[in-house]
Amino acid sequence: MTNNQATRRYFSAMIPALVIFLAASFAIDRMSDHRPDVSVMVIGLMAVAIAALLAFFWAHLRYVREIDEFLRVIQIRAIIAGLAVVFCLATALGYLELFGDIDTFSLFWLNPIYWLSYAVAALYLTWRETGSLG
Repeated sequence: MTNNQATRRYFSAMIPALVIFLAASFAIDRMSDHRPDVSVMVIGLMAVAIAALLAFFWAHLRYVREIDEFLRVIQIRAIIAGLAVVFCLATALGYLELFGDIDTFSLFWLNPIYWLSYAVAALYLTWRETGSLG
């Protein structure tokens, strides 16, 4: 399989999963009244959102397996960079919550922070290694 075919397959799985994840997340926000007791419908929507999130990782794993070694190294480095950002941020905020006087930080935001930092790292590493972003 060529890198272009792998990329098409990646986006053909990732984009529908992203749409489902966002739709479920917005539906949860609309249906939830932010009380401790959660309705069965909201729990079902949470399961749909988590299934879509698992599809993100499945699509990404499949993509990394299908591309050539050069692009695979860039992807793995970008994944590690994204994880490093999330782990360092979570640890720093944890220290501040334990020993400082700040409000708690919603763990929900670690997911978009990971994907954003991964994307920035992938773009930077691609540019550094190839001289272009495409």
